Amino acid sequence: RDFCLSRGLGDVYKRQPSTSPPTNKPGVNNAMNVSNKFLALAALAGAAVSLPQTAAASSHREAPAIAEDQFVDNTDVYSFISPDNPDNLVIVANYVPLLLPTAGPNFYRFSDQALYAIAIDNDGDAVPDLKYVFDFDTVTQNGGTFLYNTGPVASIDDANLNVQQSMRVFRVDRDDDGSTSYDTLGNNIPVAPWYVGDRSFPGDTYEGVAREGITELDDGSRVFAGPRDEPFFVDLHVFDLLGVAGTPTTDGVNVMSIVLEVPISEIAAGGERPGEGEDGLDSVVGVYAKALRPRVTIRRRNRDALTGGGWVQVSRLGWPLVNEVIVPLQDKDKYNRSNPVDDVANFGAYILDPEVTGLLAAVLGLPCPPTPDEGRLDIVGLLSPNGTAPADLLRINITEGQTFDDSGFPNGRTLTDDVTDTLLSVACNGGIAVGDGVDGNDLAFYDEMPYLATPHSGNPL
Repeated sequence: RDFCLSRGLGDVYKRQPSTSPPTNKPGVNNAMNVSNKFLALAALAGAAVSLPQTAAASSHREAPAIAEDQFVDNTDVYSFISPDNPDNLVIVANYVPLLLPTAGPNFYRFSDQALYAIAIDNDGDAVPDLKYVFDFDTVTQNGGTFLYNTGPVASIDDANLNVQQSMRVFRVDRDDDGSTSYDTLGNNIPVAPWYVGDRSFPGDTYEGVAREGITELDDGSRVFAGPRDEPFFVDLHVFDLLGVAGTPTTDGVNVMSIVLEVPISEIAAGGERPGEGEDGLDSVVGVYAKALRPRVTIRRRNRDALTGGGWVQVSRLGWPLVNEVIVPLQDKDKYNRSNPVDDVANFGAYILDPEVTGLLAAVLGLPCPPTPDEGRLDIVGLLSPNGTAPADLLRINITEGQTFDDSGFPNGRTLTDDVTDTLLSVACNGGIAVGDGVDGNDLAFYDEMPYLATPHSGNPL
């Protein structure tokens, strides 16, 4: 279902590329780690009124288990036709929520003991047909100092940058017969460093250093990974009995971002972009992001930890606010472990009769009509455009002629979309337009890679 294989692991192992996953991962048993990477690749192949109303973080700390494992917590997914090149699709997968810029000396990064992935369904069945997999490695140049950098940093590989992270990118494809194959698209790709402060990056030089990490992959895609400004804007005072008053609570914090810009022909079914005006199942692609951890970790008192048993999904995200607001506490961890193709069976009842509709009416006194007897079939329709299987996938039209101006939630999601207002208004069942009073980001976005705004400095001067 999710590129899961019950056999053929030997073939996958034999076909490992010459640039294979590293054997010197710090903090784990090396032999186990190498085999786990290849087991993982095999498994992967497997307009509102402004009232004191309500809001929610898109998917920040949304489930009990993932709240204890923030480095693999999906926060948001965005997908839009590139404003720079209408033949490309941009996908942003954000992880690690609500990061304080000053949080040193061990600044935030992607976990070396995890795999991150962007999954794409291109034929409408809610099963991913291809995935881009991101594997990170961190190297500390000098373990004899507590400093993240030992002097001003002028480039992404500057010797003064003591802690450096790199990544490799794999693509995993599921063929029509159910078999899978993978290709290594890039190795030793530098990850942008943390914006420690303006003494470390003097003269407003951080963004230039970070952009040195933008790398072209072997399939013509471009990729960037590193810290960025948190793009999701919202008033998080919602969790104080649903009351908010337009306070931009996510201003000033950062997030870890993977930005992928890929030629649409590379991800379209059959390798060909659908023609203008087509409305078949392959005229849209469905996107979600996920993260995986080793299935087994054994912590030892005087030695590094051991990991084994393959890899298991611990987080996923398509639409904003689904697991955050629609799925109740009892099933939030189940959602993060499950696959979109099973969403109707697992969580369909919550979508047909969302709790938030009644809360908006009962707690805040908003005129939201009750859920009709047949349930919220309008929401099901939004989750299944062009007759695709309903599932929590961020779907977007990829036909010829589509441009950035055509992108906008729920047809993909741009960085400026006010999804909180949109989804709360939908939840109110046509009764009233609902808003949280926060209508935009604190920083301007870019029109080119990496699109998200520069992260906040840990020491602005």
